[in-house]
Amino acid sequence: MTSTQNVPPQSSAEVVANSASSAARSHSTRGSGGGLLERYGLIGIFIAVAIVFAVLRPETFAQYTNFRSLSISYSVLAIAALALIVPLVAGRFDISVGANIGMSSIVAASAMSRFDLPLWVAVLAGIATGALVGVINGVLVAYLGVNAIIGTLGVSIILQGLMSAYTGGIPISSGLDPALTNLSVSLIAGIPTLFIIMILVAVITWFLLRQTPYGRYLEAVGSNLAAARLTGIPAKRIVFLSFVIAGSLAGVAGVLQIGAQGNADAATGTINFILPALAAAFLGATTWRPGTYNVGGTIIALYFLAMVVNGLSLLGVRPWVTDVFNGAAVIVAIVVSAQLRRRRTGSIEIGQ
Repeated sequence: MTSTQNVPPQSSAEVVANSASSAARSHSTRGSGGGLLERYGLIGIFIAVAIVFAVLRPETFAQYTNFRSLSISYSVLAIAALALIVPLVAGRFDISVGANIGMSSIVAASAMSRFDLPLWVAVLAGIATGALVGVINGVLVAYLGVNAIIGTLGVSIILQGLMSAYTGGIPISSGLDPALTNLSVSLIAGIPTLFIIMILVAVITWFLLRQTPYGRYLEAVGSNLAAARLTGIPAKRIVFLSFVIAGSLAGVAGVLQIGAQGNADAATGTINFILPALAAAFLGATTWRPGTYNVGGTIIALYFLAMVVNGLSLLGVRPWVTDVFNGAAVIVAIVVSAQLRRRRTGSIEIGQ
């Protein structure tokens, strides 16, 4: 006599979400040589370039103080890159992340400097500001059908105008809580506090995207929007929440930016500030889990770019070379990640 075990049936929404996730995993592990090269190629280049710079500039590049400086300087940009990839997983692009970081920074600093509010209130105000901008973006894109690039670009321009009007182009640096402004020199067990916070944010983002039903639904929407809708996934709500999460992460980055630079500056939202994060978001999709926007690849890509820029600076190259390198990195990363995305999903649409 045989016994059977009743297994609760999955909903069609869960089936398509799990199928999308399984397809991504199977693609990333397909083949031995080619698959490993795609997945770990950037890591290999990272190590090779680090060795080259260490040989060329052992007295400056290959020093703990230099690596500590890099980890601090790029921690905020790492969180900005994480904010960018959440909507990208769903096939949407949030251009307003940079301006949102600047606005959140201004609000948090103003709460302390001009309204004499305690640090915890200022932190909450900064994060809430970022989330509110995310809500606006989400409504525009998910519910009003505005193109993500156009809609978030418009929001970014508005934020830049509001910041310029409020600050007059003058950074807010007085009346800030030392507990926040000292983050740039704070260490925990010899590790920069800002870097530790960034790693915690990265782990939380990874868990959300890879270990929760929402993350699977988000990937399903990005892989095949029509199929996701037909199987019952609430695509509009999923996309809306992706912008809210991105905005919240931008709010966190805005608060931490005060700690990184010791003030709040409207110039934080400019393209030059956010360019490395943009490059990392797309370059990260070419490694670790090729063809998908992923947390591990994004962090690796950002610090690879940071290391190259740092190494070139120590070699004495002119400042314009850095801008050219970052711009070229964005173009190359978008082209490569788009090709990998097309191989995985059959579509290369980004920011629709």
